[in-house]
Amino acid sequence: MYKKIIFTSLSLIVIMATGCTRETLVGEKTYFVSSNPLLANTALTVNHALIDFNVNNKLVGTALSFSAAFNTDVSWKIVIQGKASHAVREIKGTGTVIDNTNAVWEGDATSTVFFRKGDSCTASLYVQGIDTAISSAKLVIDKLMSYHKRTVDNVRYLLVEDFDGNHMGTAGMKSVSLDMADLGSPAYAIASIGPINGSSAFHMNGIDYNNNGWIASMNHTNLNEMVSATVADNVASTTPENFYINLYIRGTGKPNSAIALKIYEYDAATSPQNLVDVMTDANFVFTTPMQGQNDGWVSTVGVTWEGWKLVSVPFSEFRVDNDLTKGGAGNHIKEPWKICAMAVSLLSDPQYGGDVAADVDYIILSEGGPFVPKY
Repeated sequence: MYKKIIFTSLSLIVIMATGCTRETLVGEKTYFVSSNPLLANTALTVNHALIDFNVNNKLVGTALSFSAAFNTDVSWKIVIQGKASHAVREIKGTGTVIDNTNAVWEGDATSTVFFRKGDSCTASLYVQGIDTAISSAKLVIDKLMSYHKRTVDNVRYLLVEDFDGNHMGTAGMKSVSLDMADLGSPAYAIASIGPINGSSAFHMNGIDYNNNGWIASMNHTNLNEMVSATVADNVASTTPENFYINLYIRGTGKPNSAIALKIYEYDAATSPQNLVDVMTDANFVFTTPMQGQNDGWVSTVGVTWEGWKLVSVPFSEFRVDNDLTKGGAGNHIKEPWKICAMAVSLLSDPQYGGDVAADVDYIILSEGGPFVPKY
């Protein structure tokens, strides 16, 4: 699996972000204890302030933190587990005090899967030397933060699709095309199959009967997530090395399965504002005939693993489509700000003729570096 990276029970509503990040270890020494070291009436407590994502996506107040006090130095660990998502976050430290300087939680996870909206979570406190939790608390995730148009650690994100109906664009990846020459075998579904984020992911499978390698594609003909009426919201990067296409892919154990990513540019655009004017025109749709007039850039990811994995591909590694009718007739210059459409396909690759399958979830573009899911 990919990595990026008992108390008084109480019920709280928490507004927070989702993601995966590295745990933080506070202190250098390890302390062992043989009995409950908690001070009287200092069971694990959850402290939080509301986060208002409707005010320019800014944090209001402080993030959620935990507190507890011990009668001796201990090596402690807080384990937060989501009941619905099975997501896990661990926070570790040493000393006599747990507070907002060493035990802050911002909704991130140390597991691959994200926490979900509505997750009922249990936070359990452990100390080195005692096998069972010495205290615990309950909390509920009431609202999740979108990474769309957010900048984290100087990396800016644009969410394309999460398959839960929460994408920020007006279209989403709703158009699906199947290779009908494969004798009706290609199939797809938006299904609850243990997704990375939310309740659903996208599944594709089929048998490459006609030996051309292609099984199915989901298409986003107008990538409105990248082009809005405000030019500042659009992709600004002109450096292919700093622009990434990120998504989670789940391998199902079927060999020869591969996911192809395809990005289309509108080469006729003369400026970011011109691209906005074109893409926001209700009459504009990036059609199949237009592929023959523009660049289509392709990258193939061989799905050689089982389970979910975060894949991040820099635009610099994409190759131009060699078919002049499908994106090989543009100017052959990688210009991220001209991107206007994309597709995600299931292939039988590297060997044609295979029985293949894969799932995808949480397609997100990033400027400045790859997607690192944390608050």
